[in-house]
Amino acid sequence: MAIEFKLPDIGEGIAEGEIVKWLVKVGDTVKEHQAVVEVMTDKATVEIPAPAAGKITAIQAKEGQTIPVGSVIFVLETAAGAKAPPASAGHGTITPAAKPAQAPATQAPVAAFAATGKMIEFKLPDIGEGIAEGEIVKWLVKVGDTVKEHQAIVEVMTDKATVEVPAPAAGKITAIHAKDGQTVPVGTVIFSLATAGAAAPIAAPAHQAPAAVAARAPAMAAMASTAAPAASRADNSVSHADNKVLAVPSARRLAREMGVELSGVSGSGRNGVVRRSDVEAFAKTKSTAPAAAASAAPTAAPRAPATPVSFAAGERETRIPFRGVRRKISEAMVRSKFTAPHFTVVEEVDVTDLVTLREKAKSIGQESGVKITYMAFIMKATAIALAKHPMLNAHLDEGTQELVRYGYVNLGIAMDTDNGLIVPVIKEVQSKGLLQLAAELSDLGDRTRAGKVRPDELKGSTFSITNAGNIGGILATPIINFPDVAILGVHRLMKKPGVVETPQGDKIEVRQYMNFSCSVDHRLADGADGARFLAYLKKLLETPGLLAL
Repeated sequence: MAIEFKLPDIGEGIAEGEIVKWLVKVGDTVKEHQAVVEVMTDKATVEIPAPAAGKITAIQAKEGQTIPVGSVIFVLETAAGAKAPPASAGHGTITPAAKPAQAPATQAPVAAFAATGKMIEFKLPDIGEGIAEGEIVKWLVKVGDTVKEHQAIVEVMTDKATVEVPAPAAGKITAIHAKDGQTVPVGTVIFSLATAGAAAPIAAPAHQAPAAVAARAPAMAAMASTAAPAASRADNSVSHADNKVLAVPSARRLAREMGVELSGVSGSGRNGVVRRSDVEAFAKTKSTAPAAAASAAPTAAPRAPATPVSFAAGERETRIPFRGVRRKISEAMVRSKFTAPHFTVVEEVDVTDLVTLREKAKSIGQESGVKITYMAFIMKATAIALAKHPMLNAHLDEGTQELVRYGYVNLGIAMDTDNGLIVPVIKEVQSKGLLQLAAELSDLGDRTRAGKVRPDELKGSTFSITNAGNIGGILATPIINFPDVAILGVHRLMKKPGVVETPQGDKIEVRQYMNFSCSVDHRLADGADGARFLAYLKKLLETPGLLAL
């Protein structure tokens, strides 16, 4: 029997998804629940599984292609006599190939239960990528609340993503089994939902393990939606068939926190999708409107002189739950700082010639549509310096108690995002030129800040760089991105007087300087290793023509 698998409707106004990577090819034989394709969401990349065992006979979407909900993305031929699982089993919409008209265009995936007239015990979904648990960030409902199908119920955070989990069906919340801030293993019941005429809870079939893919699809509620705008809307926002404004999850959360109605916000995303920045801009406009109106109105009495206000009026203190990405960053920093004894060495580098060279390189980069930044030069110099000082380009294998030195350089680049510090990785830096490094850094930075970095781009670093120079600060002692052996800190560009040697003697002139700091794991490398590495990096950056050697 041939099954046409359609991209599921994941609720929360989702209209389409991007195919990131096919994990199978035509002709492959797959098992039930085997991951078939990765689909990109707003905050994570989610694996979609096979609804049954069989052979892949067709793949109907390309990697990088954006697919509307309800579109057939692959065809699966099951064994003779095998029955296709019901669409409500969480596998997306499944249509027998011979009778495509008999299935609706879209079906909402739900967990392994009947969705009508039953008590639903909803288990924390397995969202793939080796995720074994999730942290309950915030409940969006309380016991006794009546909810609609696809309504966001709870925010759950994994290592790098926070997603909204929607209701699998309309009904009433009868129990909440996990607290805010609690870490819950995949497969644990987190809430109970009574649908109309609810009966006793239904046990999931034996083959539906806690990590069964039947529970995966709700976790994809974070997928950014870019549906075609509804003709009936006069503004730039977009509505789904149920008149829900299409918006990314971070925008929905912010709107709830700020009391903003999304229906009044114009979306700047493709085809009018509302993004976080749109909500912020809308809230700012609303907050300044009354003041503008007041200033425009005529007044009989002279205006009192303005009094500077440092803090907004309101509560004297604000308590913010310590959870989510912030807590994950905390755990990583504590592990690094208290596992690896840090030693930091600092160098002041005269980058006057580098500044001049970068100005010349900018025009060449513009011809290729690439913005050349100082980081491209620093990355290239780092790779060359690490080849000369490989003790810093290493990891400690704690399982075997071996120090692993690498013959290649994968640079983790720390980036400041709305969701905290994220460290995506640029691979094989030693074999790439400046233009390619600049292009990859720009692309990776844009996707990281937009929450669209892929999971495989967040691992595999052999050395890390953190650059706060564009923010400020002349010096810092960075914490190592464990289990890397070392990390390089890059600090702001400064003009100041410097002594320059000339054939006529020393003279003082205005020069450009940057401070570089290198923290090393003193268990695995000595301070001298860090000092020699920085001294060689200084030589390369002060005479940037050496990068061409």
